[in-house]
Formats: sequence, C-alpha cells, structure tokens
Amino acid sequence: MDKVSGSVRSILRGCDIFKQTRLEAMAGPKELLANAERLISDATHLCEHGRTRSAATLIVVALEQMGAFVEILTRRTYPNADVQMGLFGSKSNSHARRQDVLAGHVFNFAMAQFAARCLSEGYIAEHGSMNAANFIPWLLQLKNYSLTEKQQEAQGRCPDLATAHLLLHLTRTNFLKHLREYGLYEDVERTFSEAEIAETIELGAKVRVILERSHVVPEPPKIAGINMPMGLVLDP
Repeated sequence: MDKVSGSVRSILRGCDIFKQTRLEAMAGPKELLANAERLISDATHLCEHGRTRSAATLIVVALEQMGAFVEILTRRTYPNADVQMGLFGSKSNSHARRQDVLAGHVFNFAMAQFAARCLSEGYIAEHGSMNAANFIPWLLQLKNYSLTEKQQEAQGRCPDLATAHLLLHLTRTNFLKHLREYGLYEDVERTFSEAEIAETIELGAKVRVILERSHVVPEPPKIAGINMPMGLVLDP
C-alpha cells in the first residue's frame, strides 16, 4: 500500500485535475479514449505491484475519461442531447457528470443490442427468415413482446448486460466517488480491498471494449427509479 502523505496526495490531486482538464480542452474523442486505455494499463500495473491506492484513483479517472469521450462524441452528432441521466442532480461536478454519462451510455447500448437480437429472433421464428424490408413495419405494429425462456437465460448470461448493470450500480451508489477519494486522501469515508480495486479495473477494461462497438445515441434511456418515476411505464 502507498505511504504517500495527505499533503502530497492533495498536490497530486491538483495536478491530476489540471492535467485532465487540459487534456479534455485540447483532445478529441479519439485521444480521450486512447488516454483512458493508457490509464487502465497503468492502474493494472500499479495494482499488480501492490500500489492499490494509486491504482484506485487511476481507474476512476479512466472511467471519467470514457465518460468525456461519450459526452463529446454524442454532442457532435446530437448537439441538443441531454447526455446525463441525472443520477447526481443538475449541479453535479464534472467527475459525477462523466460517470453518469458513461453509465447511461453503456446501459443503453447493452440493452438495445440485446433487445435487437431478441426481436430479430422473434421475427425469424414467426416468418422463417429475416427480411430487412419487412422487419421495421413488423416491429412498429408489435404491441408487446415477451422473452422466451431461452432468451431469459441468455439475458442472465449476457456479458455486456452484466457490465452495464455493474457500472450503473457502482456509479449510483457513489462507489466510484469514494474509490477515487481513497486513492487521493488519508482521511477517507470508506476503504477498499485489493480485490475490489482489481475488479473495478477489470470492469474498466470491459467498458473500454464496449465503447469500441457502441454507437452514439441521442440521450440515455429512461430507467425506473433512476431518471423515471417508479410505476411510470412509458416516457411522458
């Protein structure tokens, strides 16, 4: 474990914020994603050599860089998009905002991809083969769709959905906020085990892979209990 004093951690924190802000002001989405990949690699190296507290900060910064990547890329395509789910309110700081943006994007992508696969399977089961020209009209007239038993099992095993749910959970419970602080300060609200830090680094690597495949979406989904009132089925 690192033996860095609280004052030194404060200095490092200031340098970290300055570098991150400067990078985001100068870099495009491609550079942000490349920097996130470097940070994941550095965090892995530090964790493997026992410097878990330093690794804790780096992996959260890496996730926030990926959130900035999503934010910039989305607004290039959809300038008026609301890229936040609003997990931390309208006055959240940049760290919380980017965590929110990333969690919403990954969840949206994972759910959309799984739903598309299930609906395609439903169409093929009904018509015998896929017909791209008729699929959208069929989808629009579909009143309800229930997952088959096989699809429900696939949902439980889907790695992208597991990654999305875990990232959303760690974000909304302030796990990432506390993890970042654990790597920077001596007097912290909670501590973390080496296993928890290693698992978060593994999660970051999985999110990085998803961002290679995910497409830009205009805004995060409405999720019951998060940015949609409980009991509300459809968007107002």
